[in-house]
Amino acid sequence: MRCGIDVGFGFTKAVNEKGKEVVFPSAVSKTFMTDIGLKPTSDYFVTYLNQTYAVGEAATQCLITETSFSEERFFSEFSKLLVLTALMALESDREVELGLGLPLMLYPKLKEKVKDYFEFLEEIIIDKNGIAHSYHIARCEVFPQGVGALFSITSPVEDGIYCILDVGFRTTDVIVVEIKSKNINPLLDMCFTVDKGMSLAVERLGLMIERKYGVSYDTSLLFDIHERSHISVRGRKIDIEPHKKEVFRAIADDIVQSISRRLQRGFDTFDAVLASGGGAFTVASVLQKEFSNVQIIENSQFANAKGYLALLSLGL
Repeated sequence: MRCGIDVGFGFTKAVNEKGKEVVFPSAVSKTFMTDIGLKPTSDYFVTYLNQTYAVGEAATQCLITETSFSEERFFSEFSKLLVLTALMALESDREVELGLGLPLMLYPKLKEKVKDYFEFLEEIIIDKNGIAHSYHIARCEVFPQGVGALFSITSPVEDGIYCILDVGFRTTDVIVVEIKSKNINPLLDMCFTVDKGMSLAVERLGLMIERKYGVSYDTSLLFDIHERSHISVRGRKIDIEPHKKEVFRAIADDIVQSISRRLQRGFDTFDAVLASGGGAFTVASVLQKEFSNVQIIENSQFANAKGYLALLSLGL
């Protein structure tokens, strides 16, 4: 079974060729299962090599949570646990063709390391009900994240020059490509990574909440901030939507300005500017105030994972 998995700094997004999609925070925590007759209700609790881990949202609720931002995360047990958990959640077959991605700035350096780490892997992971899931990664291909997003577009893309903004949790990749007669040529002089993403909004929102209400919310507790409109403060529900709008708008402006300073041409000179990633809507809403050629890639959070799946199918 072919599976595309986007192991992002904030969230892991995964799709398979049957169309199933899963998303969960890229967080892992060593834990243990209690023996008092209570089973955890939150996914995911898994056992790997005799150690039990909380993965995803379950990990964000643990006292000690690992959310690695290092380069090594992409070819480490941390990523392996996220990938195996994603395969389990996708209900994948044992034999897997796996598409993964890397941020643009790390792609040339780490592509082969990641491929060698995952390809031909034979692993067993046990779910919270004690059922073992065995996987053999028969093939692994590694792609640049923004290019993956481009291949997620189902409608034909006309010839022209396109700017893809892949707005992630930690970084934003800018990839400019020329499409001519179905050939895609990256314009490398205009491809780069901005070391800014939507994690800045989460951090700033945490500080704003602390200053205004005197309570501390760390990053792990605000992973789901896009879906949350209230927080609890001393037993009261506080509406944080106004704070979210203010912070997200400021961070999106910051990201757009950082990109503008490095691009060698204006956004309005491209045939289209395509936004993908978890922060696509926020950044695109800023750009759309000035430019009519800015579009959000459909199902933008899953754009990279879907693109990896498409690239696997093309044999690339």
